[in-house]
Amino acid sequence: MKPDPDRKPTKAEMRTGGMVATAVLVFLALFVVVFVWIGG
Repeated sequence: MKPDPDRKPTKAEMRTGGMVATAVLVFLALFVVVFVWIGG
């Protein structure tokens, strides 16, 4: 049961993906800030 590669993602899937991407970016930014703060 593979998803159809030509199928467009639904709005709910796009919103979930965006939230995950935003969370990852925020996590990385916080990690860098803490790393620089401790290292510096």
